[in-house]
Amino acid sequence: MIGWNFPSNNFGKEDGLNDPGIETFRGNPLWSLAREINQNTCDASDRDTKKPVEVHFELLDLAAEEFPDARRFAEILESCGKYWSDNANTSKFFRNALTVMRRRKIPLLKISDYNTTGLLGSDKTHGSDWFKLTKSVGASDKEGGAGGSFGIGKHAPFACSDIRTVFYGTKDKAGKTAFQGVSKLVTHKSGKAETTQGTGYYGVAEKNIPIVSVDGIDRFFRRDRVGTDVFVAGFHAYDDWADEVAKSVLENFFVAIHEGRLIVRVGDVLLNKTSLPELIKQHASAGPDYTAHAYFDALTADEAAFFSEDDFE
Repeated sequence: MIGWNFPSNNFGKEDGLNDPGIETFRGNPLWSLAREINQNTCDASDRDTKKPVEVHFELLDLAAEEFPDARRFAEILESCGKYWSDNANTSKFFRNALTVMRRRKIPLLKISDYNTTGLLGSDKTHGSDWFKLTKSVGASDKEGGAGGSFGIGKHAPFACSDIRTVFYGTKDKAGKTAFQGVSKLVTHKSGKAETTQGTGYYGVAEKNIPIVSVDGIDRFFRRDRVGTDVFVAGFHAYDDWADEVAKSVLENFFVAIHEGRLIVRVGDVLLNKTSLPELIKQHASAGPDYTAHAYFDALTADEAAFFSEDDFE
């Protein structure tokens, strides 16, 4: 059966709303989202294509009836709110989450990458890239040269969701397709009156595995080209989301863009090697935390020189 499932906690620990991984990125969610997504994408570049990695950020409206198993998900939100009714902050969160789910259209940020390998191992139940993204905690094992946040970077999209829910879709180099939703909520009572874990999944309920048949994936979420889509459902209504994402990309990845290894589209704005100098200049007065313009000047100045020391100290 396909739908939402929150596994039983077997009368073990209860999960509250303050997930440490998500809280890490609450201070600057858009900045963190852009940094973590682009880093993971660059790490998954397909070396065989000889083409730059591309990442596209696009804000969409998802019709409420197209939200996967929407009625069941709303029931879960109600159960969460009821179970934590004595906690003011948690109750407020779930009242707002239900408001989001009752809209005719639900805001969704779609982040798509291209010229990557896709998420490999969606058919594996342990140890694969897919498994690490959707189910593992604290299991980062990136090798030399790969960036990231020690396995917690995948929490950044959840910090931007008013319903703490993200959907993942991929088509990998081997032609395998997969789609699954992950929702990081709280312990609540299931239909069987059992208490659940705080994290639940949309997909094949038995064993919480992804949907791997293209026909089982709604057309809105289908992936045609090799690569991965990340859908941040219930995306928070940030007025300046595109501007903040672009600034984060410029600050953290201007070297990759300058060298032609990365192209990013944020809404209608294209960040590539050609547009980079003007965009860097445009945001030069963004504030004390924005230093890309100074480093870019040092990198591209006529008097700039590259040198290497075997023992810098």
